Amino acid sequence: MSDVAYIDGVAYPINPGESILAFLRRHKGGDHVPTLCDAPNLEPFGSCRVCSVEVALKEDGPSKVMASCHTPVGKGQYIKAHTPRMERLRRNLVEMVLTTYDTEKLKTEDHGRNELYNVVKQTGFDIDSVRYPKGAMPLDFIGKEAAFAQDRSHPYMVSDLSSCIHCFRCVRACDEVQGEQVLTMAGRGFNSYIAKGTAESFMASDYVICGDRAQACPTSAITDVLRSKENVPDRVVRTL
Repeated sequence: MSDVAYIDGVAYPINPGESILAFLRRHKGGDHVPTLCDAPNLEPFGSCRVCSVEVALKEDGPSKVMASCHTPVGKGQYIKAHTPRMERLRRNLVEMVLTTYDTEKLKTEDHGRNELYNVVKQTGFDIDSVRYPKGAMPLDFIGKEAAFAQDRSHPYMVSDLSSCIHCFRCVRACDEVQGEQVLTMAGRGFNSYIAKGTAESFMASDYVICGDRAQACPTSAITDVLRSKENVPDRVVRTL
């Protein structure tokens, strides 16, 4: 008999080297646990903590909160993803993200392609109930206007970093997929922002046109001019 772990008290077989998130998705579906910083073509990062679950070694034993994306699933673990404690944690994490995001803009964006909106809805958080709305925590570093200004200098790429949620997915795609390391995160805390190398625009930077950064972005902070992420194919044909 294969090794098992438990989801809400029910035993399921585990695969060697599998993360808790992959384990949950394999048995409960891709939407069982929401994520923001996770992407299928990137290494687990664990920065958003939205995917956190409770893990115990006994059925009714003490549990720890762990980020499921980079925590390996283990034999005999008891995993709970939707306890009141976890639901409250996710709502608080989503609210923290929304303190620097234009919630009015979020209401009008393409919801099918804005992962933040989907996570907000999945957690049940009321967008209008943010206790610290955008502007309550001022970004006061030198050069913030240039850092957050919409950048349309490039013929193919557009950035609007006022929609950035600091998930690092574009930075990681730049590093892990393309190996370019052009994008990086500058500053700290609420004053952090995506820097395009030493340049202030895509056009002036060493950016290589690839589309991976735009595809990685869960919001509209980085997009391509064709908005290809919003295009849904009529059909998919697989060739051998």
